[in-house]
This record gives sequence, structure tokens and C-alpha cells, in this order.
Amino acid sequence: MRLMIACVCMASLLALLTAILYGSGDFFGGVSSRRNSTIQVLFTISLLGAVPLCLVAPFVASGIDIRDWVFGSCAGISGLVGLGLLYRGLSRGPMAAFAPISAVAATALPVLWGVLRGDEQLLRTWFGILVGMTGVFILSMQRGAVSARVRSSVVVEALLSGVGFGLFFALLSETSETAAPWPIVAGRTSAIGLILIVSALRGSSLRPQGNWVALFLCAICDTGANVAFLFALKYGQLGSVAVIASLYPAVTVLLARLILNERLTPQRFLGVFLAVVSVLLISGA
Repeated sequence: MRLMIACVCMASLLALLTAILYGSGDFFGGVSSRRNSTIQVLFTISLLGAVPLCLVAPFVASGIDIRDWVFGSCAGISGLVGLGLLYRGLSRGPMAAFAPISAVAATALPVLWGVLRGDEQLLRTWFGILVGMTGVFILSMQRGAVSARVRSSVVVEALLSGVGFGLFFALLSETSETAAPWPIVAGRTSAIGLILIVSALRGSSLRPQGNWVALFLCAICDTGANVAFLFALKYGQLGSVAVIASLYPAVTVLLARLILNERLTPQRFLGVFLAVVSVLLISGA
């Protein structure tokens, strides 16, 4: 019983670390995107993140087989497509309407994936998942979202973006525990390959124009988040881990408040509060 509690707590802590790093990465990614295109940001953070992983992986993992490499590669492509659709959707439609749909879809898919493969969830965990999804929705919304008129194409892109992120979480959960962090390396490799193909077809430059500090911090946070998520799956179930990891908007909001001095509205404060409650419920604290 004590071992089970310890595993749940460890999974929750690692998932919370994942959310913190994802939220920080999104913040620095947003800063770096002010002077660089989306494909330049994606290529740079993928390349910078792959180098330290390749150096560390041989000393951490016991090995990797073809199955882990395939699942890791597919996860990397799914995550890249999800992020690309996210930026595309935010440029075409209102963020207040797009982000909630994408975030909730990214949260729900891993939960359903885990249930289908036989993961058992306590009633308290289901309630925590519901609270967490509500927190994700509130944190992603902006004023005027309810009255915003959303085109069907934007809704479809939002759902596909969320499916991309959700599949990233789900596919990583299918890799073996002893292979970490090699599946992340496989994902980075496939992502870089896909970016190179798209860049060649479009004739676009991959060299960033500036904001190197923000790009470096974004790469470190994003890579660290992926590794933390993979290790969290060693101790907890996919659904619970994915929900806590999806609470990263709370971190982005807090960083914007502390660094950019953005006002923390009552709506966003409520979202942060629900995020904390969700973590406590799922972790069993």
C-alpha cells in the first residue's frame, strides 16, 4: 500500500514538473516567435533539444528496440503536427475559441486511451480529471470567447491539434520503461526530418533571426518536459499523468504575470485554483 502511494506521489510530482516545463517552454517559445517564423522556432528547439539527449541517453537507458523507436518517432511527428496546427489556428481564428478546444482534446484523448487499454481509475481520480479539464478550459479562454463566432474549419483544426498532442502523450506511454529517454530522441529525429522536408518543399529558411536566449530556454524546457513525462509514466497511469501535465497554461499565466506584468484576472485565478485542486485530487494528497 505504501509503495502504491509512493508511486502515485512520484507520478504526480513528475507530471507537475512536466506541466511547469511545458508552460515555461510555451512562454519562451512565444517570446522567440516575435522575431522568428514558426518553422524556424520548431527546427531550432528540436535540434537544440536532441543534442543533450543523445549525449545523456546511453548512460541512462538500458537500450531501445525497434518498437520503442517506432512509437517514439510517431509520437514526435504527432506532437510536431499538433504544434504546427496550433500556430496555424491561432493565426486564423480567435485564440479564445481555438485554445480551449485544443487543450481539452489533448487532455481527454490520453484518458480514453488509458481506459481502453485497461487502466483502472478511482472515483476521486475521475473527479480530479474533470476538475483539471475544467481548469485547462478556463485558463485557455479569454474575454469574449463565449460570443466569438468560430468557423467550422477553425474548430476542426483545433480538434486535430488536440488530437496531435494527445497522441503524443498516448504513443509515448506505449514505449518500454527502460528505454527512456531514447523514445524522445526518436521523436526529435523524426520531427527534424519532417521539418527539413517541409522546408525544402516550401523553400523557407530555417536559420533564426534572433532571440537566441529565449530559443535556448524554450528548447531546454520542452525537452525536459518530454523526458519528465516519460519517466512519470513509470510510476502512474496515462490518464492521471496526462491531465496533470496538461495544466501547463497555469504556469504560462503566472510567468506572464511575473515577467510581463500581465494582470491576473479572476477568471484566470479560478483556472489556477482548479489546476491545484486537480493535482491534489489525482495525487491522493
